[in-house]
Amino acid sequence: MDDMRNTQASLYGKAEPATAKTTMSVREMQHLLGLGKTDSYWLLHKNFFEVILINDKMRIVISSFEKWYANQVKYHKVNGPPPGEELCKRSYSILEVAEILKVDSDTVYTLIRQGKLKAETVDFWMRIPKEEFERWYRSQSRHRTAADRERDREIEAQTISIPEMAKLLGVPREKVYWILDCKKYRDCFVIERVADRRRITKTSFEIWLNSQSTYRLQEPVMEAHEEPPLELKSPKSGKYYSFQEIQDFYGVSRTALVTWIREEGIPTIDVGRAKRVRKDVFDDVLKSKRKVEGDT
Repeated sequence: MDDMRNTQASLYGKAEPATAKTTMSVREMQHLLGLGKTDSYWLLHKNFFEVILINDKMRIVISSFEKWYANQVKYHKVNGPPPGEELCKRSYSILEVAEILKVDSDTVYTLIRQGKLKAETVDFWMRIPKEEFERWYRSQSRHRTAADRERDREIEAQTISIPEMAKLLGVPREKVYWILDCKKYRDCFVIERVADRRRITKTSFEIWLNSQSTYRLQEPVMEAHEEPPLELKSPKSGKYYSFQEIQDFYGVSRTALVTWIREEGIPTIDVGRAKRVRKDVFDDVLKSKRKVEGDT
């Protein structure tokens, strides 16, 4: 009877489509992920997805399985799309953040340890929610993306900073702030922002300078200044420096040090998550880059 009904319905083009599959067996999940029986049942007992009983047999709800699959990165389908689609849409990995900021992964871990960046752990891997990253990025000006650094360079070439304007006019910075904010002059300036700091376009500065007679450019004063030689110190005995020792004793920034290591081939070793820099090679590089008195 059922066969006759389906045949007649198809003749009239009104056959109802087969019901979409909503569950799968544990064995099907095993084959889908390429897992053994033990690993499959371990996933079931972790309650990562919804499981129901049909005829006393466990069936996995496919929609809940796909939701779990899209929010993890550990398990991969044998034949199918890569995992973590939803996870990657809403969060970054540590390496992705390091690439965005053009820093090493140690810097990102330091930001997390300091509580500046909030991270979540997914399958034993730290990930940073994109909303959290954007919040942190807007709240600081030290770290910049490659795109923002390029934009900053373009703006900086066409503008002057507040300290630069103060130096040109021979006035304190407070006076420059007053000039920029006072009703008489504020409409004369075109302001751009770099890392949330105000910069004045050179064109608007020149127009303002020529439109009033109170302020004039100051003649630059040439001062002879010879930098005293840097005396090398040894923070600790041994063959290696820590990054912090180099920053504290020699005034070399972390960014410059990383560049030297890469460009000059300074050997390093890993001690836990921290790096140590070969002392004798670093001293030679430092001497070649600065006028340095040797160790006494």
